[in-house]
Amino acid sequence: MVVRRSWVLGIAVGAIGCSERNPPSTLANSPTSVSGAEPAAPRAEASDVPSSDSSRLVPYLAESAWTGKGPPPTDYSIFAVPESSPALGYAYLDRDTCEAELQSRHIDFSRAEDTPGVRAPIRLKGLLHGVSIHSMQPPAARSRSHADLVDCRLALSLDDFAAAIARRGIVEVLTLSAYRTRAESGCTPKYDGEQHCAALAVDVGSFKRRDGTVLNVERDFHGRIGALTCRNDPHPMPDTPAARELWEIACDGAGKNFLVVLTPNWNTEHKNHLHLELTTHDWVLVR
Repeated sequence: MVVRRSWVLGIAVGAIGCSERNPPSTLANSPTSVSGAEPAAPRAEASDVPSSDSSRLVPYLAESAWTGKGPPPTDYSIFAVPESSPALGYAYLDRDTCEAELQSRHIDFSRAEDTPGVRAPIRLKGLLHGVSIHSMQPPAARSRSHADLVDCRLALSLDDFAAAIARRGIVEVLTLSAYRTRAESGCTPKYDGEQHCAALAVDVGSFKRRDGTVLNVERDFHGRIGALTCRNDPHPMPDTPAARELWEIACDGAGKNFLVVLTPNWNTEHKNHLHLELTTHDWVLVR
């Protein structure tokens, strides 16, 4: 595959709504653990792996191959999808295959109403590895709420994510939104039909631990716009235990569970949540 070397210049840092971005996309080059997998996207050599212990991600393009204008990939936030990640494979599943996988995992869910732009709309009804993931709507309203409607494929990523955060003692994840229409700024013009418009993104506002303490993104993240969340050993300011854990949660999920992770370091629109998204693009964006 020929990699377009000018992709950094296409990044729209001043995003409108959630996750405006413009790296290259080559759908035919998609790593996945699902049967019938496509070949993986090109990856940098091991020597180009970021030295910071805070990131296991590899730049999308090795610095030695960089000839474009602007900062080299190792100084930015676009990474190759890790070969071990199932996330891109999930994104290509059809509805029946995805729902069969949910059932094989004994995940309690219900099919949601047909929703324009959403391939496999569902609502989660039970815990994922002991973690409850839901909106701030009253329980009786969640069965009708768009804020609790997700695509089946995102539910698989959320299940994997729940298994990871459960080891941190987290038992509840409160979301601000999941499915949103174009009119509700659910997707940007360039990515029309993706993001929240496809119910493939969820905005997480807080995490509750088993001991009752809460990690609140707006209060505890302590980010700063422009910081490279998972690169070059950035850190919260002030660097509190709660902030450090939120940054770790974001970076641990990037590439492994989600292909776009946007934090308060991205822009003011994300000051109060982590945007966690599944895509069919062969890169990982973390900011």
